[in-house]
Order: sequence, then structure tokens, then C-alpha cells
Amino acid sequence: MIPKTIYRFGILGIALTMACSKAVDPEYVVEESVVSTPAGTEHVQVFVPSDGPSNERPPHEVMLDAFYIDKYEVTNAQYLAYVEATGSEEPQYFRIEGFDQPSQPAVGVLWSQARDYCQWAGLQLPSEAQWELAAAGTDGRVFPWGNEPASESLCNFNFSSGPMPVGSYPDGASPYGAMDMAGNVWEWTLDEYQHTYYANSPRHNPVNLQNSGMEDGPDRTLRGGSWFSPQPSIRVFVRSTVLIMEERAAA
Repeated sequence: MIPKTIYRFGILGIALTMACSKAVDPEYVVEESVVSTPAGTEHVQVFVPSDGPSNERPPHEVMLDAFYIDKYEVTNAQYLAYVEATGSEEPQYFRIEGFDQPSQPAVGVLWSQARDYCQWAGLQLPSEAQWELAAAGTDGRVFPWGNEPASESLCNFNFSSGPMPVGSYPDGASPYGAMDMAGNVWEWTLDEYQHTYYANSPRHNPVNLQNSGMEDGPDRTLRGGSWFSPQPSIRVFVRSTVLIMEERAAA
């Protein structure tokens, strides 16, 4: 089966954006806004520390079919085209100064809104496994650019700024050329969050949809960190949800 292209939507605080994916079609024209991964990729999580959060363990291998993923997070301009074409509701932060530039990632997007945008575009959200492969490649790196500590030349994090226009940090690109996969805005994935999923997930094309009737609950998995995240939270292995972030903020 030909893979679908994946859209990248992220979250800002309790606001969100997205990314979408497409299965690899030999006749699909790869534009500058899309990057691809090879078929049959074996993704090995080799650098997850033994004392790291339990939801990032155990290290495991998965096989993924080839897919395309958006090079950039979905922008306000792209999402506005969808709103105007469908009459859909604007996201939460769409008109707020500091988040409203056309080239900034669309934030304040609910998971169901991200899904509906992807369906309108003929694409889909990435699974956790697809997102992590696109962000990290297969060499076990800690960040999309490698193992070098994060800096302001590689991404925006730790309250260094608000959301930046997509592609502002080309030196922080992933091995496949995907931008802003650490910092900027949290990104939605297709999966429902399960703390122990890595201990029992399927080896081939894993995606957790066991409670698929729940759409906008706090159980959808977020990846990548954001402009306000500390360095440990922008590692490629970090898994989060809206609930987890709310609990940390209240602690």
C-alpha cells in the first residue's frame, strides 16, 4: 500500500499545530515542502538512558513503511486557506498578536481540527513512530541535529522567543530535512497516549488507536517540545500529552 503524506500540527501551551504524511508513491512529485523516509526503515532507540522517564522505555526496534512528511509545521496561511474553503472555526490563537503571522505555525488547533485539516488535504497526522523517525533518523541521536546541546542557532526553546516562522533554524534540521522538530511548538500525532506503549507496541508500523472514539480528550500524544520547553523536553524521545503538561505546570 502506498503511504500517505503526513502533516505536522503543533501545540503552544494548550494550543496546537500539526504535521501530515503521505505514503510513498513513485509518481508523487516531491516538492520543497515535503521530505521522505526510506522503506523498511529499522528505527532503533539506542540512546534512551536507563534512568530516563519510564514512558520513553524500553529501547525497541520498529519497522516502518516509507512515507513523506511535511518539511515544515502547518502555517497560519495554510490553515486560513482551509478555514476559508470549508467554513471551519478558526484556531484559538489565530488573531492574537505574536501568533498571527502567515509564516508562523498555526496554534490553538484541537486534535480533531488537525485531523480534519489533514483529511481535507488528503493526508493524515503522523504516528508517534513516524514522527520520531522523521525527527531522529536511525542513529539514536538525542536531538534532530545530533547530540550537540540545544542552542539559539539550532532551535527556539526555554522561553528564548515566541513561535518563530517555520524553517527559521535550518541548522537544526533532522537527518531527512524536516524542520523545527525540536522546540517552536509541540506537535500532534495520530496516537492515543499510553504510558507503557513502548513495552508492548507492534514491531511493524505501530500506532495506538485502541480508544479511537476519544477525540479531543487529553490523551493524544504530543512530540517535539516548544519555544517554552527546557532542553530535556525537546529531546526526540520525549512523549507528552496535554494532561502531563498541565500536571507539570501545577507542580
